[in-house]
Amino acid sequence: MRPLRTINERINQLEALLAQVHREPISEVPAVVRFDGIWLSMQTQQDSLYEDRRKRKRHRTRGKRMVVLVALGLWTDGSGKRQILDWEVAEQEDQAAWERLVQRLWERGVKLETGLQAIVRDGSEGLEQALDYIYGSALVQQRCIFHKLRNVSDKCIGLDREGKKQFLEQAAAVYQAMSASEARARLATFAERWRATQPQAVATFEREFEQTIRYYSLEGMAREVVRTTSVLERTNRELRRKFRQVGCFSSPRGTEVAVYIQVTRLNAQWTKTSWWEASHSLAFDLLNSNP
Repeated sequence: MRPLRTINERINQLEALLAQVHREPISEVPAVVRFDGIWLSMQTQQDSLYEDRRKRKRHRTRGKRMVVLVALGLWTDGSGKRQILDWEVAEQEDQAAWERLVQRLWERGVKLETGLQAIVRDGSEGLEQALDYIYGSALVQQRCIFHKLRNVSDKCIGLDREGKKQFLEQAAAVYQAMSASEARARLATFAERWRATQPQAVATFEREFEQTIRYYSLEGMAREVVRTTSVLERTNRELRRKFRQVGCFSSPRGTEVAVYIQVTRLNAQWTKTSWWEASHSLAFDLLNSNP
């Protein structure tokens, strides 16, 4: 019977497979790609030592914040298909980190001429700069409505539960307009109704509002995928819940491998593939990459 390999050996095996995964061409290009940064806590090893209960020398550890930059593909063929296309583990959400991820996607085939119509992003300046550099001005960059409404909600103060519910329903209704001009008119009406009692929330809503209604330049299902926040909100929760499970690793390599396993789990879950099938497929990939 072959001895069990160590965790480090497994990580080394998966690293080779990871390099291949990050290079594979993307043959089915989604119409919409949503970018997000998910912050995790990673344990880093310190130089100082201590003795554990068995009198063994151990290095002290300290939590360090890392971010997983994620590119999520959303298809507009009515199938509801979604898939994590790629990711990048980084120390911060700066242009250089985002550029590595966006450049890889472009090299793997995610381009306007292959079917990409729009991207959905938060207010990260580094991501905006990276997208401008790689794709230029032809790409529709849509600010995430889910993040926008959440920021507006955070600035809403002094209302009881029913009052806040009414406030948020009216805010969300702005994005149900049939055209960009109607959305602007609805925002003006909303601002007039709430500015006196919720000035910070209204100011947050008005700030860069035009970037949140660029989806009106899209057609059909692409517009609905961008406008509907429920799928993005649910995906956001699922990503954070899964990725929080990888924070116990003490090296960027270990974190990268753990993220890859969770990406495999999520993509399998979204395609109704069992983890048994996904894990066996991963095992075969490992055998092929480490003959």
